Amino acid sequence: MALASPALALEVSRCRALRQDRDELASQAMAAELILVRQMRERICGPLTRRAELANANQQPPAAGVGEPVTDYRALLHCRQRSEQLLRASHAVLYRNRLGFIYYTPTGASLANRADALERSLLAETCPAWLRGEPEPASAPPR
Repeated sequence: MALASPALALEVSRCRALRQDRDELASQAMAAELILVRQMRERICGPLTRRAELANANQQPPAAGVGEPVTDYRALLHCRQRSEQLLRASHAVLYRNRLGFIYYTPTGASLANRADALERSLLAETCPAWLRGEPEPASAPPR
């Protein structure tokens, strides 16, 4: 039984390192995509977005007819939807990750692909669900 503890500690360490590497790659992939989305939104919805940000910056929104017009959140929502449609129409899908998220940038696609490869390694290593970052079933014994 004394051999089980060091072996378990090694498995936990290996699985945690894989999960941390996977999470870091996935985070970097998402950041690359968010840059593209923000650029598209700025180009299409810049003035509406700035008004909404000002209105939500712990400031009193300007009264209707005084200073800048009151933010039209419905127009902002439609503008964001339009920018997403333009993004899909103007960029090829380079990668779709294991969760179905679409990557349009080469950097994001590459990082997401690497993150998915590490996820496959986590499964191949038979890392427990809690070490893969997944919720444990309610019936699981305490760790």
